[in-house]
Amino acid sequence: MNDRLPRKLAAILYADVAGYSRLTGQDEDSTHRTLSEYLDLISARVTAHNGHVMHFAGDAVLARFDAIIDALSSAFEFQREIADRNEALDEDRRVCFRVGVNLGDVIEDRGDIYGDGVNIAARLESLARPGGICISEAVRSAIQGKFEIDCRAMGEKALKNIEQPVKAYAAITGAEQGSTTPANEAGQPQSGMDFNLPDRPSIAIIPFKSLGANADQDYLADGIRLGIQASLVQLSGMFLINAPVLNAYKATNLTALEVGNELDVAYVLEGAVQQAGNRVRATVQLIQVTTGKAIWAEKYDRTIDEIFELQDEITRGVIISINDKLLGRDGSRLWAGKLQNPESHTWFYRGLSHLYEGNKEDNALARQMFEKLYELEPHSVIGPSNIAITYWSDGFFKWTDSAEKAYALAREWAEKSVEYEDNNGLGHAVLGYLELLGGEHEKALATSNKSVELRGSCPLANVVRGLVLNYSGDSTSAVRDIREALHLQRVYPPWMINSLAVAYRDSGDIDLSISAANEALRLKPGISETQLVLCSAYAFGDDPGEARSVANSILGREPSFSLAQYADSIPYRQDDTRNKIIGALRESGLPD
Repeated sequence: MNDRLPRKLAAILYADVAGYSRLTGQDEDSTHRTLSEYLDLISARVTAHNGHVMHFAGDAVLARFDAIIDALSSAFEFQREIADRNEALDEDRRVCFRVGVNLGDVIEDRGDIYGDGVNIAARLESLARPGGICISEAVRSAIQGKFEIDCRAMGEKALKNIEQPVKAYAAITGAEQGSTTPANEAGQPQSGMDFNLPDRPSIAIIPFKSLGANADQDYLADGIRLGIQASLVQLSGMFLINAPVLNAYKATNLTALEVGNELDVAYVLEGAVQQAGNRVRATVQLIQVTTGKAIWAEKYDRTIDEIFELQDEITRGVIISINDKLLGRDGSRLWAGKLQNPESHTWFYRGLSHLYEGNKEDNALARQMFEKLYELEPHSVIGPSNIAITYWSDGFFKWTDSAEKAYALAREWAEKSVEYEDNNGLGHAVLGYLELLGGEHEKALATSNKSVELRGSCPLANVVRGLVLNYSGDSTSAVRDIREALHLQRVYPPWMINSLAVAYRDSGDIDLSISAANEALRLKPGISETQLVLCSAYAFGDDPGEARSVANSILGREPSFSLAQYADSIPYRQDDTRNKIIGALRESGLPD
């Protein structure tokens, strides 16, 4: 007697809301109304493409199709429609679905479907980006030559409760076209920029958990993580996801594996820290994302005076586990400039925690911490280099009434920091930018080269060198460096995308410049600097109508705008390049 239940081949679609707990926590009624509307939409599109909704489970939908093309057509259609409807909502109120699609055997019983075919579709859904679709190798093979689709390999994935790894692919939709940036539960914005990770070890260090009862000691767990990040950023052979991106995962319940899949990295480091009196206990493990397994794990029990030794041991463990060759030439400076005073770790970790928040108030608090650190440890580059960064940030992001004064103080501290024998490259990044503004192009290029040499995985170091290269006349190399900075940043700030738009325009890639400028404006509407780039790009692209429209928008926001003042602010080495841009803007209707 054969007790095996009958199975049939089916296309399975599983859709679930990204960040549903965060959305309901902010506004339960509004989220539920939007969700109900979108679930009705999904159900209608499934039915229109000959599919059957098997069940709803809260914010999730399971559907079956006889034809895989119908399943994909349905998914693409409702994802596009949801993206369109989301445009009318505030960014933090948008309800986005992840979708997994698989082709496999299912068991049908009592109006529902079961089996590994269903489980794989549900696991694939968790790998998709919000607004995106993730498909299995079985789906990709079945649609070849039958369905026009852009598939991007995600590698073999170890899926929970599935015995064999599954090859997964991102099927790019209109809702996420070109995006590699997760819109996760913490509300990180998605971006329309398209970047693939480079071919070198990639790692994300997610926020460490604090197990202590005293909330005031949470900074210790965060500080240890950021200290490890600050050390690893100096390895040119490693691709390290920028810390502010990872801060967004503090309030989520995502696992290390889910974060790794969202960010497309090879490794994720996670940990937990507990302080009890003078003792610090820490557990860490390094997850290999493709297998879902921990390739290194360790427990530590140290005194508070040994906190930096603890940090160093973890850093070494990570490097050796990934590739001990990384401990070569670059590794020799990883532990440079360490702090000796036991009190210093408090100011160092608190300073880093505030610095990576990236706003005016926290930047000022970070500076206070680093100033106290410098008083205790004048021999260490850590204090002055980070003080320089805080003053540079004040000037660059207009967090002060006098950018000129902020830049002068940034230069003072940066010049101090580069004199240290064991320096971390932060001062070079600041100085390179300030030398560029001062028209010292050769000097700025040498300084920014040194910064990238010392800080291979630092977005700031790479974007500064990109800017120096572009304004010095090498826009092709500038595109390379700025794209690298955006890779590392992962959640792309408008000012950095604007820098890419400038480099694309100056290299002659007008369409890409227009696309990048529009993306920067989508993330932060009305930025005058970006509108000027867009206006000139339209002019160079023989679209005078659009150029005039953007020029009118600039004057509407800034009636006193003058080209003469703008010309002084763009530090091109070649007058011909500057004059060409100013001429294009003048022809578009902007006044001298």
